[in-house]
Amino acid sequence: MRQDIIKDIQEKLMPVTMISDINKSAAEKLITLQTEYMTDLFNTGLAQMKALSEVHEPKEAFELQIKYFKELDAKLANITEKEVAMLSATKEQLMDVIEKNISEMSDIYGMADISKFMQDAQDKIQETIKVTPLNSGSIKHVPARKKA
Repeated sequence: MRQDIIKDIQEKLMPVTMISDINKSAAEKLITLQTEYMTDLFNTGLAQMKALSEVHEPKEAFELQIKYFKELDAKLANITEKEVAMLSATKEQLMDVIEKNISEMSDIYGMADISKFMQDAQDKIQETIKVTPLNSGSIKHVPARKKA
């Protein structure tokens, strides 16, 4: 009996486990991409400083800087493209897990009662809003309590 309960809990928590695994994988990929980018950025910056220190003409230094920033822009665009693609894939995986398991939520014990309670509460709120005028025209002054 105890093993059945544990197995049932594990089955019910499987979507949560899948979602956390997907998030963990996405975080690892993002960290890897950012680490590679930062390493490359550092190395490129050092190479640029070395190249600039060897230049004697201002025009050549200016051209080196333009080339450096174009390469930097291309690398940043490339890493951003990779990150967006990876995050989009992660979002699709998460949505698949959620969509697959949302249909099974009605099978969970008590979910129908909760849904009915939430609908009743929403109906009561709507009735209260319809009955209570928002701008009735007169505001009644309620005297403050006297301190003892």
